[in-house]
Amino acid sequence: MSQQPFDQGIPLLTEVLLGPDVAETAPESAPVPVPASLPAVEAAPALPPSGAQPDWDAIEQRLTQRILHQVQGKIDHLLEERIAHVLQTALQNALIGMRGALREDLQQSLEQIVAHAVSHELGHLHPPAQP
Repeated sequence: MSQQPFDQGIPLLTEVLLGPDVAETAPESAPVPVPASLPAVEAAPALPPSGAQPDWDAIEQRLTQRILHQVQGKIDHLLEERIAHVLQTALQNALIGMRGALREDLQQSLEQIVAHAVSHELGHLHPPAQP
């Protein structure tokens, strides 16, 4: 396997966790020599000197907030899609039920109107017998 050169545009994990300000001020350390028996792997970047230990609680808090923010955006989108689908289905079912009820009411109204019109016309054509 050929080893690809390191892309300087991709931040290291310590640069992401510690932030760009700390990463810029951190001194560049020389790569740690790797014994010949181990496979060729890029050396992990050295942490800042022990006097400048990162605040792991703050890093954890920032990372948690960032992940929660990203996940919340995805959850919101999925919920909106699901709610829209459920509402569409419910409205479609309600319209189907209403259509049947409206059709029955309209049928009854038309039957009554036609029956009344026919009896009215028959009344004009055949006047009632006079005594």
